[in-house]
Amino acid sequence: MQYPYILRQHPDKKGFTVLELMVGIVVFTLGFLGAYLLVDSASSASIRARDEVIGANIMREQIELLKNLRDTNWIQFRSWSSIELAKPAIETENTLQPDSYYIIANDFNAGKSIHIEKLSGMSLSRETIAEEFQKNAPSIRLCTDTLGRYVHDCTGMVNKTNYASFLRIEPLVTENTVTNTAIPVAGGYKVTAFFANFNKWYHIASMSTIITDWKNQ
Repeated sequence: MQYPYILRQHPDKKGFTVLELMVGIVVFTLGFLGAYLLVDSASSASIRARDEVIGANIMREQIELLKNLRDTNWIQFRSWSSIELAKPAIETENTLQPDSYYIIANDFNAGKSIHIEKLSGMSLSRETIAEEFQKNAPSIRLCTDTLGRYVHDCTGMVNKTNYASFLRIEPLVTENTVTNTAIPVAGGYKVTAFFANFNKWYHIASMSTIITDWKNQ
């Protein structure tokens, strides 16, 4: 006599409940999110380190360009603080002005080797820097030309970057420690190079030095 097959459930074989599935999904999501945050953090740190290296090099270059301009003036018997060799023809001032901001860069497209231009209405406020950064005319914004060189002239065949650079010229002063009074130093300026970064976040760095009429000191 044949008996029909009877499907029986074995008590030792259990499936996943909805609660167990939800817990598993949560654990997997947390693990995936942790790995993503770790990768994102490492990527951000790499970008930040790259930008810091670029910024340091650009600030050093700005200071060296200004020193080169000073030395060229000395060779050509000009005032050590003259900007006649590098300024635009439309500017009337022929020497560096204290308490002023400038852009300075190698000039690859003209007969001059260095380009320097005074910035009007410039300050260190974030709003002013952002406004100057957005200008289409040559401004503090840096672009790269077809050879990958950083320039301030962002017209023509260039790639706009999220970097900006400029200089601040201040009177050079020392202090009388006895009377606590400031003493102006003739034939010298304090020069501060700035590098602003608008890549994902806003950050500004600076580097300062002293430029003097060192040949006649």
